[in-house]
Amino acid sequence: MSEEVWLAFLLTLFAGLSTGIGSFIAFFTSTQTPSFYLGH
Repeated sequence: MSEEVWLAFLLTLFAGLSTGIGSFIAFFTSTQTPSFYLGH
């Protein structure tokens, strides 16, 4: 595959993993307050 295809694949994979990790944290954390999601 060309370099551009690999770059696009890796970016998509990274985005998917980030989404999965974020939802895992959101569902299993005990601090589910709006300020927690805003980072305050």
